[in-house]
Amino acid sequence: MTFMFSSYFILLPHSASANNEIIEIKKVYQLLQEKKFIESIDKLKKLSLNNNIQAQLLYSKILFSGDLVPQDFEKSYLWATSAFLGGLKKSSAIIEKLDNYLSEEQISPIKEKLKEFLEKRAFINDKRAMIQIAKFYEKHINPPDIVNAYTWYSIAVAKGIKSAKKRRNEVLKELKEKDLLEAQKLSNKLFKQIKN
Repeated sequence: MTFMFSSYFILLPHSASANNEIIEIKKVYQLLQEKKFIESIDKLKKLSLNNNIQAQLLYSKILFSGDLVPQDFEKSYLWATSAFLGGLKKSSAIIEKLDNYLSEEQISPIKEKLKEFLEKRAFINDKRAMIQIAKFYEKHINPPDIVNAYTWYSIAVAKGIKSAKKRRNEVLKELKEKDLLEAQKLSNKLFKQIKN
């Protein structure tokens, strides 16, 4: 068990933008140190569902390793991918490992669940999820869905996420003229559905 804990502690970010997320994940590490495994897994699950990407990465690693819960590659893939889309590039290591165990046919419904999760989060005004779902449509499906990628980047910009503006403008260049109006209408329609 000591090895397991030391490998998980590496996940703690050195510089963080979301202090609350760091505080919450530190609580999970404390629970793990205290060997309160059920409580720590429950907290990780709850934080993951609240789109805490640090928790998603740790939960994914635990689900992959099977040290505290039985292995679950489907959930591990889902949470690792969500964390990756949220900006945690180190999640790619787990995704690559899981690609060795899961076929494209098995991954496809996982991606569909992830899309549904991120869209639900975006509709409750989770700004991180807006970027994640835009990245999902742009880079995580084949072929990319540029209309939906533009739509969500556009919504993110309208919601005040300045970092999304560059990506929105780059995706805009990839849109065909006929798709542009469709994407803008969709952006306006979805924007009105988002809770403030």
